[in-house]
Amino acid sequence: MFDKDEKDLPTPQTHFTVAIDGPAASGKGTLARRIADAYGFHHLDTGLTYRAVAKALMDQNMPLDDEFLAEKAARSIDLTKLDRAVLSDHAVGEAASKVAVMPAVRRALVAMQHSFAERPPGAVLDGRDIGTVVCPDAPVKLYITASPEARARRRYDEIRSNGGGANYEEILADLTRRDARDMGRTDSPLKPAADAHLLDTTEMDIETAFLSAKTLIDQALAKNTH
Repeated sequence: MFDKDEKDLPTPQTHFTVAIDGPAASGKGTLARRIADAYGFHHLDTGLTYRAVAKALMDQNMPLDDEFLAEKAARSIDLTKLDRAVLSDHAVGEAASKVAVMPAVRRALVAMQHSFAERPPGAVLDGRDIGTVVCPDAPVKLYITASPEARARRRYDEIRSNGGGANYEEILADLTRRDARDMGRTDSPLKPAADAHLLDTTEMDIETAFLSAKTLIDQALAKNTH
C-alpha cells in the first residue's frame, strides 16, 4: 500500500496536471493509475480515446481511412465511458493506429483531453504527446521508458497471466514497429518534452517508479499551494 504520509498530501488550489508520456508497455499506464489513486486525481489513458474512435467506426462498419467520418466519431466520444476491457482488443488497437495519424482526429481529441486535464482537483493523463502537445504547461511531466526487450517481456507475461497465448518475438517485433510509427509521425510524434523527467523502468519496479514520481509531484504541489 502507499506511504502513511500520502493521507496528508497537499491540495492544489484549483487543478493540477500530471503529464505522462512514453512508448507502449513502458509502465506509464500503471504508474498513471497509481498516481491518480494516491492523490485523488482523475485519470485518462489518452490512447483509449483513439481506440474508442476506431471502435465506433468498426461497430458501424465504416471505413477506417475516411478522415471526415473519423473526426465525426471523435467528437462523439464520451471520455467518462471508455471501457478498457473492450478497447484493449488487439484488432481495435490496430484500427486505432490508422485513425490516430489523422490530423482532424488528433485536433478533436486533443481539445477534449485538454479540457479533461483542467478538472479539479487534478488530473493524470498518459499517452504519447501529453507533455508536448496536450498539456505543455503541466507542472509535472514524466517520460516513462524501458528497453524494447523489457517491454516485450512485460506484455508477454501479462498476456500469459491472463490465460492468453503469446509469442515473445512477435510481441517484440510489434512494439518495435509501433515505436517507429509513433516516433516517426509528422503530427505530434512521441518524444519527451524538453522539461520532462525521465524514468527508465527497465530495471525498476512500479513501487520505485511511483516513489520517484511522488517526490517530483509533492515538490510541485508544494509550490502550487504557496
